[in-house]
Amino acid sequence: MSKKKFAKKTVLSLVACVFIIIGITMVLAFWPDVIRIFRGGLGIILAVSGLAILYSIRNE
Repeated sequence: MSKKKFAKKTVLSLVACVFIIIGITMVLAFWPDVIRIFRGGLGIILAVSGLAILYSIRNE
């Protein structure tokens, strides 16, 4: 592997590690909001699933 490719992969690896650390820190810092968004998303999925079931029943 050339020095240029090695340097590029090293820099990208360091940037990726920094992004992972920042992302995990933000998730932990805003944990109640993360739970709220997850519950909201789950609620939307369940509502759309219910509508799809009702639609399929109506079309039979």
